[in-house]
Amino acid sequence: MTASDYLSRLSGYYPSPWPAECGGPRRQKIVSSPGLNIQPDEHLVGHARILEPGRWPVMFVQRAKGELYLQGGSSFGESEDTSGWVEQLDPLSLEPIRRSPDLPSGGHKWCGAICVHENGDLYVVNGTYVHRLNPQLEIVAEHRLAANNAHNGHVVFSDGNIVTKDIRDDITKRSVFTVLDPDLNLVDVFECPWNSVGRFSSDRQDGVDYLYVTSNDVIHRLQYISGRLTLDDSWSASYRVDGEDSGYAWDSSIGDDCAWFMDNGESQSTINMLAASPTGTGQAMPLAPPVHTAPVRVWRVSTIDSSDCESFVPFATPSGHIVSPPLYDQDRHILVAFDSQNGGIGAWRYEGPGSFIPLWKKEWRNANQLTLYADTGELIVDHVLKMGEWDAVVLDIETGNERGRADTGCFMPMGMWYTPGFERDFYTSTAVGRIGRVSVA
Repeated sequence: MTASDYLSRLSGYYPSPWPAECGGPRRQKIVSSPGLNIQPDEHLVGHARILEPGRWPVMFVQRAKGELYLQGGSSFGESEDTSGWVEQLDPLSLEPIRRSPDLPSGGHKWCGAICVHENGDLYVVNGTYVHRLNPQLEIVAEHRLAANNAHNGHVVFSDGNIVTKDIRDDITKRSVFTVLDPDLNLVDVFECPWNSVGRFSSDRQDGVDYLYVTSNDVIHRLQYISGRLTLDDSWSASYRVDGEDSGYAWDSSIGDDCAWFMDNGESQSTINMLAASPTGTGQAMPLAPPVHTAPVRVWRVSTIDSSDCESFVPFATPSGHIVSPPLYDQDRHILVAFDSQNGGIGAWRYEGPGSFIPLWKKEWRNANQLTLYADTGELIVDHVLKMGEWDAVVLDIETGNERGRADTGCFMPMGMWYTPGFERDFYTSTAVGRIGRVSVA
């Protein structure tokens, strides 16, 4: 059975409730710390901080109790600045306690990633660079990656080494994985036989670290053994349906010995962002028209036997589009999926191959990464009311009943993360320079 990130001692990561994007390498986005536990006489309130112009706040991570860090870069637009940065924030006011030096990107603009390593330092991927920062946000080490391209996320292997991958939306190009040791010395480089846009997940079985990564139409698996990455030729699955006009997938989440992901991740806004020049003149266009006519499909591929592969259409609305993966709760065997373009979010109970039992649906548009509190079943989602106006809503994952909502003060959700806080609260960010804290009142 797949281990749960929130229950596991994640070797390679600092022992905090949220040391990395999605909470851990399997991208399950399930929180180990106590839930919000919103009572009938309580409600949610939001508080926002507006960052200086041109900044893209991407994701938060927790280190020790009360130690909150925010990683970001430069927003898409006319600015020539492409540098990344990290701030340590006051967890209540969101005001900066300290800030890193500007971190070079090699001229690329993309969201990048941050994690807290088991050695206590922070590792940041930004464009073509990886940086190691100490808790005071001083640069300890820097490595310029050989692939002159933006890089999309990273994972810490069980031996403490770090792996990252570049973004390739051109199907004639090949994506490259790079493995570095904690001092950012080069360990291994693996050139894929295909391109890949989305981030990747990692699962550890029988002493082997496996990476799950989607190409333009297939989900693949790499294996990491003794410092070397190789392609696992015994495991892959196509995620295209004959006769359907569908797009590529983004990330996958690993649960119940399966990889879970959604297709139709390609839209005109994604193309605009990925086509941005090295000086960053591409303009992000949120919820631009999709470029494919098929509805969104959810895909399930067994990590034991990739021939055990199936999909289903949760909303049956043409020209669907997503910019982030579904959430799968293996404790409750519940899948939550959505269509960011047309609107629609819902939950299904997975009872085995071919059996997805509907639990609830709402005609809401969700774009950000979903997050779930394990103990209370409180699920954090978006409700986009109109362009530039959206609420963070807490639902019961079993019933869909609303437990609370708040205007975060942010706008234009674009696949960023909800991150748990320290005192019955959580954080969120948006690509246009605002961060928010939502708390129980």
